[in-house]
Order: sequence, then structure tokens, then C-alpha cells
Amino acid sequence: MARSATVLAVLVVFSAFTGAAQAQTASKPDGMWRGAIGAGMSATSGNTDSTNFNVSADAVRETNYDKLNGYLQALYGTRENGGATEKTSELIRAGGGYNRDTNHRFFGFGTLDFERNGLIDLDLRSVFAGGIGYHIIRSERLNFDISTGPAYNREQYKTLTRDALEWLFAEESTHTLNPAVSFRQRLTYYPSLRESGEYRVVFDGGFVFKITERWNATMTLNDRYQSNPLNGVEKNDVLFVTGLQYAFNP
Repeated sequence: MARSATVLAVLVVFSAFTGAAQAQTASKPDGMWRGAIGAGMSATSGNTDSTNFNVSADAVRETNYDKLNGYLQALYGTRENGGATEKTSELIRAGGGYNRDTNHRFFGFGTLDFERNGLIDLDLRSVFAGGIGYHIIRSERLNFDISTGPAYNREQYKTLTRDALEWLFAEESTHTLNPAVSFRQRLTYYPSLRESGEYRVVFDGGFVFKITERWNATMTLNDRYQSNPLNGVEKNDVLFVTGLQYAFNP
């Protein structure tokens, strides 16, 4: 599966620096790139020896009629068990999206999302989607959008590959609670168009706390639910991460 890993690495670099659900940076319609790069680490020793690292990045560029954004999230952890080193996490997620307004309320969109999860033998999940959306609320303090359209999901595991045609229903909002605190969330529902009763749900939400002009503290919650995982894999996968991030062009 070296080819899949190489493709993912290229996409991660592209997504991190060129522009999506997990981006937390607030945008302004001035055509400038804005974004943030964050990292976190935890370590224990004694009765339990473990190490965990996480890295995140997002970038966004918005004008009066379109928006390009993207994100990167990586998590890696190990622990010592009986003298042997075990992986406790090995996750990479990256993606990008483009929205273009057709008028003040309606817009068209295209998104691509990629995921690699070594603990469940997922070499690469690729999700491509497009469709139309509607700006319900557009203001400086609150933005709320809904969107829908077809999606293609390809899952490449070590033992098999699965393809699925899905339909996307999504809602997304950004909230400026005060000058120092902002919140963003996105909930997406992917019912299968081939297998009746099968579906996926993706939720991403997070707070950004402004410490200085350039530095932020973050709390992010990611939830992934799949009704038909492989045997031995849990249906629900939740990730909560905190850390610091450095913002450019805030």
C-alpha cells in the first residue's frame, strides 16, 4: 500500500498550504490567506509509559464571491506494554473545499477529504463531494449554511477496497462569541445510495481562545460514525484534542 501512503502525503502537503470541515480560522472577504498551525504533546512515565503527539493546520482565503479552505490533522501515540512498544493512535486527516456564490444566498461547492487510520488498517479513505448550498445567516458574528449534493467514498483497507455512492446533507456554522473566543461546528450526514439503511455521520467542532495577536489555545472534538465498519472495528470513533496554535494574517 505504499502508493496510497505516497498519495496521502502529497494531499496532506497540498491541503495544509493551499486550502473543509475542520478549519478553525475566521475568514474575511478581502482575498488574503489566513490560517494557523498548532501542535500538542503529552507524555507519562512510571506505571504507564506513553507518548502522544498531535499536529493541526488550516488555511482559508475568502473574497466577496468565493472561498477556498483546507485543513490537516495528525495524531500519533505509543505506550510501553510488557517491554514492547504499542501504537495507541496513528491518524491523519486532510482535505480542502471551494465555495462560489451564485447570488447573495446560494452557492455551489466542491470538497475532498482524506483519512488514514493505521489502527483499523485503513490505508486511505477518499471522499469527493459537490453540490449546492444556502447561506441562512451571514453576519460578522454568526454565519450559518446548509448544503447538499452527491458524494463518492472509496475506502482502501489492507485487506479490501470498498466503494460507495452517498448523498451529503450538511449544516455548518461559525460563531464569534466575543473578541477572544470563537466556535465553529459542522455536521454532515452521508446516507448510502446503494445499500439501504447504511450511512456515515461526521461531526467536527472546536473552540479557539485568543491569547495574543498571534497565539491561540484550541479545543477540538471530532466524531466519526459508520453503520457498516469492518469486523472488529467500533462504529463510533471520537477524538478530543487540545493544544496551542500560531496564527498568520490574523
